[in-house]
Amino acid sequence: MKLALHELLNVHVALRGHPIDYARSGALALARAGHSSPVRSVTEHDGRSGHAQIEWLEHDPAILGAVDEHRLTEDGAEAVALAYTHAIGRWLVKRRLRRGEYADWLLQMEGRSLALEVSGTTTNDARGRLREKMEQVAHCTLPASRMAVVVGFVQPMILAETV
Repeated sequence: MKLALHELLNVHVALRGHPIDYARSGALALARAGHSSPVRSVTEHDGRSGHAQIEWLEHDPAILGAVDEHRLTEDGAEAVALAYTHAIGRWLVKRRLRRGEYADWLLQMEGRSLALEVSGTTTNDARGRLREKMEQVAHCTLPASRMAVVVGFVQPMILAETV
C-alpha cells in the first residue's frame, strides 16, 4: 500500500485552509527520525500484519530547529494516520473533533462514520500507547465506529485497532 503524504490536501479536501500543514509535519517527523522518502513501514491492523510505502516531498531540515518536537510528532502521526485510513477504507475527513469527544477526527465513507484517535511516538512504546488510545476512543459517544492508530517514527510502523 502506498501512502503519499503530499497528496493529503487532494484526498482530504476538508483539510484545505486548516492551520496545520499535516503533509509537511509528516515529512519532517520522518526525516527527523533519519528516513528519506520513500520509506517502508510495518503495519499491523487488528492483528493482521503488512507493510506500507510512505512517500513525501522533502523539506528544508533547518525547519526542525524551529518546531515543537512533541507537536511535530503528533501532527506527523495524524498525517500518516489520515493517509492510512484513506488507503485501507477510502475514509475522508469530515471534521476535527473537539476536546472531550475522545477522538481526534471524524471521518466518513459512504454514509458511515469513524471516530479516529491518533498518537505518534519516537520511542519503542507504540503497543502500550495503542492500548491507551483504544481505551480513550472507546469513550467516544458519537454514532460512529471507533479506531485508534499509533504511528512509530524511529522504526516506521503503523499500529491500528478497531474498537
